[in-house]
Amino acid sequence: MRHALAIGLMGALMMSTAAMTAAAEIPAGLAPKRIAGPGINVRDLEGQRAWYQEMLGMRLVDTVKRDGAPYEYIMGYEGSGSILALLHSPDRPAGANHMSRLILIAPDAKGLAAHLRSRGVEVREVIAGVAYFVDDPEGNPVELYTPPPRGQ
Repeated sequence: MRHALAIGLMGALMMSTAAMTAAAEIPAGLAPKRIAGPGINVRDLEGQRAWYQEMLGMRLVDTVKRDGAPYEYIMGYEGSGSILALLHSPDRPAGANHMSRLILIAPDAKGLAAHLRSRGVEVREVIAGVAYFVDDPEGNPVELYTPPPRGQ
């Protein structure tokens, strides 16, 4: 009797797992293909746009307007396809957005960190020659990252 009950429970579990897997599948043609990038709610939309352009070399890709005024800036790098969306949220609490960090691949993170330091940006070395942290003017962390050569 116990053996039959165990087999029945195991069969029910397998059917349940198969049903959950089938329900979790996304229909063909609807599955996302890549991550475009993060969005950050910012209090000072113009100040944040300027900082990402002037300090990190991003360019303005698009502007979303509401009531005729900029509401969101889509920032990015030429040819990367990835974006950073800066969304105007003047009523959000001051300080960082509770996002872990924005990671930017840089050809020379150490050199970029030194350049930013020379412009008055506080830089924290995380992994020498590889990873450095800075904060944007609203306290959101940005990692400057140069992947180490393969095999190291």
